[in-house]
Amino acid sequence: MSCHFKQIRKAVFSETDMAGIVHFASFFPYMEDCEHAFYRSLDHSVTSMIDDDGLNIGWPRVNVSCEYLKPIRFEDEFEIQLTVSEMTDKTIKYEFNFFDTGNQLLAKGSVVVVCVKFIDGGMKSTNIPNSIRSSITNVNQQS
Repeated sequence: MSCHFKQIRKAVFSETDMAGIVHFASFFPYMEDCEHAFYRSLDHSVTSMIDDDGLNIGWPRVNVSCEYLKPIRFEDEFEIQLTVSEMTDKTIKYEFNFFDTGNQLLAKGSVVVVCVKFIDGGMKSTNIPNSIRSSITNVNQQS
């Protein structure tokens, strides 16, 4: 499957360990930030999405993983490529590939989110709104 969104980043000091290598936990905020930038590129905001009935929705993570292949060091520039690899009625699976400036694969990650609506102080899974599904599908067809 082809890449749907790319983001360039530079490793900052606060993301590294004492050896100057990006800490393993930093990859999860990288993936989340890339996901949010992807939605902004589609004219959506994860903080103001609504379902087809006008209720606020959210995207809790139900599965995350990351495989580290080569280190990213302080001030290294790298690219994150996001691909929507699977979309069901209620879930989306994103795959992330991290590349250095020489296009060498540094890490691979994935995140599965479930669409939920907020009702009665809780969350209940719901179908992905048509507006979001069609935005993602249109990007998929262009790739």
